[in-house]
Amino acid sequence: MKLIIMRNYFLVLILLCALVSCKQKAENKWDYTISGVVPIGKGFDKAVMSYPLDDKGGPYAADTTAIVDGTFKFEGNIGRPQLAELNLINATINTQEDASMEADDMGLKNVALFYLDGNITITFDDEGMASYDGGGDEQSAWLQWQEMSEKMNESLNRPISLEDIQALVGKFVEKNPDRYVSVDLMDLVTQGGIQYNLVQPMYNALSKRMRNSPKVIAWKPALDKAKKYESGEMEAPNFKMNDPEGNLVSLESYRGKYVLLDFWASWCAPCRAENPNVLAAYEKYKDANLTILAVSIDSDKDAWLKAVKEDNLPWKHVSDLKGSANEAAKAYGVGAIPDNFLINPEGKIVARGLRGQLLHDKLEELLK
Repeated sequence: MKLIIMRNYFLVLILLCALVSCKQKAENKWDYTISGVVPIGKGFDKAVMSYPLDDKGGPYAADTTAIVDGTFKFEGNIGRPQLAELNLINATINTQEDASMEADDMGLKNVALFYLDGNITITFDDEGMASYDGGGDEQSAWLQWQEMSEKMNESLNRPISLEDIQALVGKFVEKNPDRYVSVDLMDLVTQGGIQYNLVQPMYNALSKRMRNSPKVIAWKPALDKAKKYESGEMEAPNFKMNDPEGNLVSLESYRGKYVLLDFWASWCAPCRAENPNVLAAYEKYKDANLTILAVSIDSDKDAWLKAVKEDNLPWKHVSDLKGSANEAAKAYGVGAIPDNFLINPEGKIVARGLRGQLLHDKLEELLK
């Protein structure tokens, strides 16, 4: 089992400037022509374009073309519009990896991000910033997303939270139910443990065409399973695991209490960012029959205990120190962290993936 940290797509997407057209060809193929204009004299001799071939999560394609007299062109077709990244390669840089590192150092300079769909012209200015010409319905949706996200960023007097982004995605999907952009943005809320009350309204808003798209079909069973978690019909798998002192702790021993079974790790930045929220919920409801049992997906005991101390987490902690092969994580089908399961006093799962305000709302509903 491979555990992954949920990626924060918003931090990339808010900076994107993508151009898309929506002219569908026969047999569900979209043609594209990507034409580029690059300042002469900057030393760029190649353009490398990478993109997913489909929605199955396989390897990315990487196409390379020469830059001649300041211009380049890519042509082809793809099953559906996909987000592509294009990097300009300088002849003085030996590897694409080095070129990507240089691009990262410079922000979005000499980098273009766009959907492979229709005729798009990308023009790089002398500073290496890309501008776009062309596109259609998907581009309009992208521009709407950018406007919405920028307005949110300007209106908040605090750092943007994951919950802010999730709410914004929900509003976007409601306004753009038949766009691939909506389906792609929903990656943010469909990776790992799905929060039923968050994702189900978005799914309901999608058009029939988008519901039948391969990406949505792939995660729909997880949404259906999340609904079962909400029903309280699923028995929580019991397990036994050692605490830091070597004492064997059994989940079954917590019967009679609400238990938040929290999967996390010291190296997981989103987990560490969520810990203050979990701590606030614990302090509020610890006297209302709530306890927490935290399962660490760590293999380094010192790092695990250091994180517990740094984050001031007063509840019981266990781990088998097997990292991604953690036995409890396998029993619960945890594929990404942070993840959690709320278990009622009878040992039934009543919710999964509660983060941010959703955790407080659910506890308020059950423990008020």
